[in-house]
Amino acid sequence: MTGAEEGRKQTKQNIVDFKKNFQFPSRPFVSDKCKDLICRLIQEKDIRLCSRRYQVKYRDSFKSYVFPDDAEDIKAHRWFRNTPWDRLQSMPPPFTPNLKSDDDAHYFDESEPFEDWSESIPSGFFLRSEDVKEILFGFDTDVQAKAMELIKIPFDAAKLRSIDRDIDASKELQPNDKATLKQFIRFYGHKERKRPRDMLLRDKDTKKTSLRIRKETAFMGYTWRRMRPGGYIDPKVTEIPKTDDSQASTLNIER
Repeated sequence: MTGAEEGRKQTKQNIVDFKKNFQFPSRPFVSDKCKDLICRLIQEKDIRLCSRRYQVKYRDSFKSYVFPDDAEDIKAHRWFRNTPWDRLQSMPPPFTPNLKSDDDAHYFDESEPFEDWSESIPSGFFLRSEDVKEILFGFDTDVQAKAMELIKIPFDAAKLRSIDRDIDASKELQPNDKATLKQFIRFYGHKERKRPRDMLLRDKDTKKTSLRIRKETAFMGYTWRRMRPGGYIDPKVTEIPKTDDSQASTLNIER
C-alpha cells in the first residue's frame, strides 16, 4: 500500500507485479467492505470495477470514450451504502483546509527536503570506516558502526523515512545518538539515482549528444539584454510646447 523500504525501484516493481505482491497489512485494521472495494479497483481494465460500458468500449463501433452516469457501479458498492449522493455537494466536507491566504499552498510542500541535502558531497564519494570514526569521534563504537551501515546503500525519501522510524524505535540508542545518526545520514548518505524518463537520455550511446543539443537549442530564438546601470527607465513622451493663436498665425505667414 506504500512505498517499498528497498527503494523506488522495488516500489515500481511491486506495482507491476501487483497480482503477486498486493496485500493488506495486519495494522491498521481494514474492513471487509473496504478490502473488497480496493481489490475490485486494483484489477486489469477488463474486469475492473467501473461502468460496464467502459468494459466493452473497445468493441464499440462508435468509439465512445465518455458515458453519462459512468460511476453508477462504483457508487452502488456496499462501501458507499450510506452515502447520500444526491445531496453530497451541499454537505460540509470532512476536512477543510486551513489557508492563510488565497495563494497558500503549504499542503503541497515536500514532507522531506530531499533534494537539498548531500549536495556538498562529491558524486561517487564514500566514507571509509576511518572517516566515520573521525567524524563521530567521542561516540560509542556501536553508533559509529550503525552510521557506517546506514550510508552503504543509496535510498530515496521513502527509505529515509523508514530509517528514521527504525532509529526512533531503537532502545539501545540515546536521544543524542538518534539525532546525530539522522543528521549524519542526510549529510553523508547517497540518494538513489533516478533513471531518466527520456529514452535518449537512458541510452549511453546517445545521452551525451542529446543532452548537448538540448543545451545548445534550449533558448534558441530568445534574446537577452543587460539592464542599464541605473535600472529600467520608463521612456517619457516629449511634450510639444503650446503656442497661442498669434504665434501660430505668424508661423503660417512666414511659411
